[in-house]
Amino acid sequence: MEPKATRIRWGVVGVTTISAFLLYLDRYCVSFAGSAIQQELNVSPAGMGLFVSAFFWSYALFQVPAGWIGQRFGIRTALTAYILLWSLFTGLLGFVSSVTTIIIFRLLCGLAQAGAFPCAGRAVRDWLPMSQRGTGSACVTFGGRVGGAVTPLLTGSLMLFFAVLRSGPEFQSHEILSPASAAQAIIAPHANEAADWYRKLRTDAAPDSDASRLARTLVDTDREKLAAFLNDPATLPPFLVGIPWEELPPDLYRRLQSWDSQSPDHQREAARRFWESALPKQVKKLEARGWRPVVILFGGMGVFVALAFWWLFRDDPSQHPWCNAEEVELIHRDWPKLPAGTVISTPKFPWRFLLTNPSLWGNSVMQFMTNVGWLFLGTTLPRYLDEVHHVPVLQRSVLASVPLFAGWFGILLGGPWTDRWTAWKGRKWGRRGPIACSRLLAVGGYLLVLAVMWGAFGSRESLTAIWIAVAGLSLVAVATDLGVPATWAFAQDVGGKHTSAVLGWANMWGNIGAAVFSLFSEMILGKTPGLMHWTWLCSACAAAFAISAVCACLMDASRPVADDSGHSL
Repeated sequence: MEPKATRIRWGVVGVTTISAFLLYLDRYCVSFAGSAIQQELNVSPAGMGLFVSAFFWSYALFQVPAGWIGQRFGIRTALTAYILLWSLFTGLLGFVSSVTTIIIFRLLCGLAQAGAFPCAGRAVRDWLPMSQRGTGSACVTFGGRVGGAVTPLLTGSLMLFFAVLRSGPEFQSHEILSPASAAQAIIAPHANEAADWYRKLRTDAAPDSDASRLARTLVDTDREKLAAFLNDPATLPPFLVGIPWEELPPDLYRRLQSWDSQSPDHQREAARRFWESALPKQVKKLEARGWRPVVILFGGMGVFVALAFWWLFRDDPSQHPWCNAEEVELIHRDWPKLPAGTVISTPKFPWRFLLTNPSLWGNSVMQFMTNVGWLFLGTTLPRYLDEVHHVPVLQRSVLASVPLFAGWFGILLGGPWTDRWTAWKGRKWGRRGPIACSRLLAVGGYLLVLAVMWGAFGSRESLTAIWIAVAGLSLVAVATDLGVPATWAFAQDVGGKHTSAVLGWANMWGNIGAAVFSLFSEMILGKTPGLMHWTWLCSACAAAFAISAVCACLMDASRPVADDSGHSL
């Protein structure tokens, strides 16, 4: 009986998938913590834009050199080093004290992550037979998608956990950003108008009562006294009279409705959350204390992933001690058979074709504009949910993940969709059609978000409006990923032997688009954006997708790369 082939190849795919998961976890965790970082380090909008975009500039421009390093020194050595380096630079963010330092660390993180997917693609190529490479590549890509989707969940939950663990939920004096403004907001929620309940309470109260003490505290606008007032659950019930309950987050609403039955610890936590909701611009969020331990933790995880990759991976399956001869033969079974003594030459890089072909420029600008429109989901969505809808951190972490989870369906549906279009209309419209239609669908998603912001579905803080906005952004995510298979198929149709060059060239422009978005989004929003600022940003994202749809119509997959003599390669 012949021995069966071992299955070490799937272990290699598995550990490569875990590295892709970590890649996205470390890439986007700082975006979720962006507001806390901006407040703590007093980063200007321009500085915050540089912080976010720095990663994408270095990531885009270093892809080709990083891939060459993997080819030169071996995937095992290169990818292990890349994992350790990007994890180190992520963890070091937990110790920064200046804007310049965080920008430098994000640049270095982008340089290290640039080599991840080129090396991962080569790993799949070397360890799987041709008939299984699609499945292996899908596994690695799926790991990245899962990492991106769970990042808000993990980051938000851990930030809150570490924040409470360090010193409880109570306000600290430095977390009162503007005591005078906070006091004014408490006494007079509307300009030139004192709250009726407060005026009556202050007038009727005995001199030694809590209400009288409250009045003196607010007049003094002292950080210590104001923090003590906000931390005392006994002072909260009068403020709950006549408040718009429908605008509160559902879980906070339930806690406040059963206030008398809550334990003192739960009352202190509920009081903190109430004042954060009532004074979003005057006090810091509780979770802001926890961002440093989170990035240090995520950075530390990279050490274990790097060790696991080094332990399990080998550059050549035949060199692996656990991989038997039968598995090596299976891996190479459907590889092209070359005559003995054949010298494999690498085709020249098709610079002329990339720089002069209108179809490839359509593809490049399409990916540039797509990333401009899409990156809102990856970097700005948590801030949007916080500042427009005032969603608390735990609920915000869940809602920010929903669109990224929804995008998985676009990936699964996009492949069959472009295959059917191709059978129906041929390669030209079989690729450009799905891409153009999916981008127009994303425009519709942003229009739905704009309708929510301008009150088409009631109060922006109502649960219904929030979920409709999330549904619109989920439509953006599904639509974006719906066009990804057609984009990859276009590169394969056009590229031939130069598929990796065509993919890498367009991917570079896509990531430059991501870097540009990070800069102009911070310029539009500033530190304290109003509704109009968010309107302009969402409108710009919708316009980017519309331009992307137009550019997709320039893509022609029926015209492959040709050599200087005109022959297809």
